[in-house]
Amino acid sequence: MKRLVAILLLVGALCCVHRASAQYYTWGSDPVGLKWSTMRSRDVRVIYPDTAANIARHTLFYIRTVQPDISYGFTHGPMRIPFVIHPENFQSNGLVMYLPKRVEFLSSPAIDGYSMPWLKQLVAHEYRHAVQYNNLDRGVIRALSYLLGQQGSTIGLLCMPFWAMEGDAVMSETQMSSFGRGLQPSFTLAYRAMERVGDGRRNIDKWFCGSYRDYIPDHYELGYQLCSYACERYGPEVWNNVARYGSRNPYVFAITRVALGKYYDTNVSRLFRETFDDLRHHWDSLPAQDDSAQSLVRLPEGNHTTYRWPLPLGDTVVLALKEDFDRPARFVRVDTRTGEERTVCYVGSVSTRPALAGGRVWWTEYRRSKLFEQRVNSQLCYMNLADGRPRTFAGRRNVLYPTSAGDDALAWVEYNPDGRYTVVLRRGEREERFAMEGLTEIHGLAWDDLTRALYVLVTDDSGMWLGRIGAGGLEPLTRGAYITLSDLRAGGGRLWFGSIQSGRDEVHCFDLERGTEYRLSTSKYGSFEPMPAGGEVLMTTYDRLGYRLTRQAADSLACRVEPARLPLNLVNPPRRSWGVVNLDTVHFVYTDSLAAEPKFRTKRYPKLPNLVNVHSWMPAAFDPFEVADEKNISLNLGVTLVSQNLLSNTEGFFSYGWNRSEGSLFRLGVRYFGLGVRFDLDAAYGGNQMFYGLGGQRTPSPDKYYSVGLTATLPLYLQRGYHTRQFSVATGWNFSNGMVANVGNIRWDEETGSITNIEHIGFREGLHSLSFSVGYSDLTRLAHRDFVSPWGYTVSAGYTFNPSDRHFSDLLSGYVKLYTPGFLPHNSLTVAATYQTSVGGYKFPSGYAPLSYRSTRLVPRGFTSADIVSNDYFAAAVDYQFPLCYPEGGIGSVLYFKRIRLNVGGDYAQFLTTEPWRYRATPPEGGGQIYPGAATRRRIWSVGGDLIFDVNLFRMPASATSTVKLSCYRPSTGGVWITAALGLPF
Repeated sequence: MKRLVAILLLVGALCCVHRASAQYYTWGSDPVGLKWSTMRSRDVRVIYPDTAANIARHTLFYIRTVQPDISYGFTHGPMRIPFVIHPENFQSNGLVMYLPKRVEFLSSPAIDGYSMPWLKQLVAHEYRHAVQYNNLDRGVIRALSYLLGQQGSTIGLLCMPFWAMEGDAVMSETQMSSFGRGLQPSFTLAYRAMERVGDGRRNIDKWFCGSYRDYIPDHYELGYQLCSYACERYGPEVWNNVARYGSRNPYVFAITRVALGKYYDTNVSRLFRETFDDLRHHWDSLPAQDDSAQSLVRLPEGNHTTYRWPLPLGDTVVLALKEDFDRPARFVRVDTRTGEERTVCYVGSVSTRPALAGGRVWWTEYRRSKLFEQRVNSQLCYMNLADGRPRTFAGRRNVLYPTSAGDDALAWVEYNPDGRYTVVLRRGEREERFAMEGLTEIHGLAWDDLTRALYVLVTDDSGMWLGRIGAGGLEPLTRGAYITLSDLRAGGGRLWFGSIQSGRDEVHCFDLERGTEYRLSTSKYGSFEPMPAGGEVLMTTYDRLGYRLTRQAADSLACRVEPARLPLNLVNPPRRSWGVVNLDTVHFVYTDSLAAEPKFRTKRYPKLPNLVNVHSWMPAAFDPFEVADEKNISLNLGVTLVSQNLLSNTEGFFSYGWNRSEGSLFRLGVRYFGLGVRFDLDAAYGGNQMFYGLGGQRTPSPDKYYSVGLTATLPLYLQRGYHTRQFSVATGWNFSNGMVANVGNIRWDEETGSITNIEHIGFREGLHSLSFSVGYSDLTRLAHRDFVSPWGYTVSAGYTFNPSDRHFSDLLSGYVKLYTPGFLPHNSLTVAATYQTSVGGYKFPSGYAPLSYRSTRLVPRGFTSADIVSNDYFAAAVDYQFPLCYPEGGIGSVLYFKRIRLNVGGDYAQFLTTEPWRYRATPPEGGGQIYPGAATRRRIWSVGGDLIFDVNLFRMPASATSTVKLSCYRPSTGGVWITAALGLPF
């Protein structure tokens, strides 16, 4: 039974990690000041902050619009599932999750969106997942949900491969738009630049699970190609049949292969190869086309390189943002004559492109707020060209597209949580603000020095178009079209931008005087991010090695572009149409929404009554917090209830268990994040009462053990560019009915140095613990091939004492860990040390403190906390870790070995302890004397290593890479210590 429950828990966790929603995963809390409401129709409930009421109305309108068509190809419609809107996170995303089940909308429009408004994309994509989940929650899976709650339903996610779930959702998004995500030329860009995809490899898992050696497109791009081909070849019910078979036969190994074989006489490998044979045949049939732009740099083999957003610094120097597999994003200066480059500075996660203004480079970065995970800002940053040091422009946290506006003026776009954009023009201390109407999206801003005006790239229900900011606000320059435009710049009376009008990503310009658009580049795969530089235009051009810096004469190839509503569909082979609603033709009318509002129940969503939301239960007793935090599963017979609220700020569990040695055990755990300060409450009842006694002391019959504790932690997240710093302060209190020896009653025989009444000193019930701790860390960003931060450190200190027993010693502890690079690339050297000691309290003449707390920080491997004493305890550890190889193979469709690493480590510790106590009887009176041992310093050590496998199970994507660690250490006492551990990506 225990083994079965453990397997169910592990499988449930693994099947959720692909959505960053592992078992008992907390998505993160929104700022505390938000007031929430709920709006619902018969089938749908939308939960939203009051600031996002207009976004919620649009969302519900689009959901109701697509409801008749969203289940196309599936037997069952979407499950009844709440939608939760998070309006203050600039890292646009959408997720559908269990535990509890809900749809999460990060409503800030994507920076690099296409010609469909963001909320329409979210509804068409995420609501399709609700259809998939409902069709998987059938048969045996439905029975498991009765047994395990929503926890059981997550097992159904193994019955449909993740790439198929995301690919089918991208298909939904594409079919419900005029020229959607799956048809964008950039969606096949990497595959088109590669040689024969999958040829010569018996194991195709690399294309599903990613690689540390080569660039592999993500599971959205792969999934869409496989799903669209399968729909064309086998019909739109293909994934419905796979889901139906899997939900009724979840015990079958390799469900997808068996289901595809049963219904269509195929399998995933055959589908993969047929899909890319079909794509390659289509791409080979296209007319050959060379790059018109001249390369300024050479890209190295084996290190996918990305140059972005070139800026001219004079006639011979270009500043660009560069990132590759070996190093994270940084600004580099490139000499256009020689191709030589120099790193200027490292930066954080850049949200919008840099611009030059007043001798400075301006850009924006994603920065998480200090307290709340769901407040991620777009912070205005700058760098003086003279010193190359990145800085933060204080107070500007919702900024996009900083732009020089001439005469030392600066312009930018601001996004507000209510969904509205505002263009800001700042001259000195004076600001002009131009607010956009409704949910009109701004995806670019530029200033033209000739016309001395600001221009914007706009997305709305009509598609994408170019506009000018005039005295009366926004004025259109072009008509809306479902042609994706990007990377707007301006200069010399022209607007420069990327466009897919020709069926490929190319550089275009718009002549403001003539009102005419021209295509300037031709590319084999695609050109992007134009920047005028005198009589030339800088850009980036893609090939199989990445994005190169290129340039060409501004007027060397000027092909006039006639206005059109749709681009050429050049790089996509013909595919079946679903015949579903086109959201591009759907327009939200506010007056209609008001008229329909009485049908929708809108009311306040109170936080307090909705803190408890029991979503899962188990016929076993375990601690889900221990599963998520420590990756440890400890089971007893019994039952567990698991709760997490829809706002993701409260989680908890209650369990009852039984085992033969301890009897009945009750556990309660609650965590609350809603105030920024984290509160942890834990309580336990059952098992044998704990005794803190002395050798030779008589102990009474134990009672039932109970304890209760509360911890408050203030975590401050200090993200700043290349560095992520965290500072935390915590305090905790715990009380248990542990029995503590009355050491104050000890009587000593001074002549012999012995205790004469050890049997009679007795115990007192109750142990209080009050603790304080402070910690700080500073880590730099990782590159794709890094597994540990290349530079950083962590320091912490703690103090624990018993406020009710002066004989109990206090614990004072400190810890430090240093991260440095190794001798070769992607090698890591870490050094850690800790010191802890017992302060005050009752001590024997030797200096030994018999009643003291213990810290388990940095216990040498092969030992446990029971082997150490917190008296003058010092420990250190050294680890050197490096990659051994990149196998990129394994058991096809089951286990993919992505990388193998080796860690060589050694530990050392010393502490003050006592020699064994001696007992001497004193007949005929009876009793005896205890002779405490003399103080002595004990030293322990261990050496060994860890073999670490980076693996992907069941063709999970790169984001779900897990680790399997096999450890072998030789401690100074005892035999060889061998252990294994599984690290899940959450």
